[in-house]
Amino acid sequence: MQAYSLQLNLDLGNVDKNLEKIFKYLDKVEKNSIVVLPEMFSSGFDNENLPTHAKQTPKIYKQLKKISYEKHLVISGSLPENTRYGIYNKAFVIDNGEIIFKRAKAKLFKPTGEHKYFKEGKNNFDIAESSAGNLGIMICFELRFPNISYTLSKKGMEILLVPAQWGASRKKHLEVLSQARAIETQSFVIVSDTVGKIGKITYAGSSAIYNPWGERLAFLDDEEGIIKADIDLNEVARVRKKIKMDI
Repeated sequence: MQAYSLQLNLDLGNVDKNLEKIFKYLDKVEKNSIVVLPEMFSSGFDNENLPTHAKQTPKIYKQLKKISYEKHLVISGSLPENTRYGIYNKAFVIDNGEIIFKRAKAKLFKPTGEHKYFKEGKNNFDIAESSAGNLGIMICFELRFPNISYTLSKKGMEILLVPAQWGASRKKHLEVLSQARAIETQSFVIVSDTVGKIGKITYAGSSAIYNPWGERLAFLDDEEGIIKADIDLNEVARVRKKIKMDI
């Protein structure tokens, strides 16, 4: 199975332009693959205008469902979603045209003020059973919390998805933590980050795909683009049999 990660420089608040770019990349993706998009890929953290951007999310889901159905893709990322309680940063999984999983970001990044604009999600960390395997999601800052990856691992995760907008000043942290999560959970890890300056913040890039042994299968440093790697879920079982991590 082919796994893809998109690394994007978003135009802050310009949903139409960002989606046009993303759809062009999705055209290049092979059928029967899994694709990870960055965190908040429609608008970036254009926080003052979140209510407007969140209104477009249902339409974006519809467009992604159509692409997923036509190409038999599993697509994941995160988008702003409005509820009666406020706006959440929600990760999703679309599998063959259907939304099979959603979860709101539980660990908001306070240094950039996320808590002022988003509602905090609950600490209910479940996996998504998809046609691409058992998927766990850690949204950006959540990658720093090993208790989350441990919980997902114990629930049977085979692939960890990390949609992110990770600051460039912490670039090395993203690379080290991504590899560490692969090693400690003995899972594939797919990281999709933003890159370059978006608004006032410069982002790290360092999108990557790691195997359950912690080896880097694909990596994109500080430029926009798409990476891919062939992943075999049988490798998860082989690594877990070789070094048993049960406590």
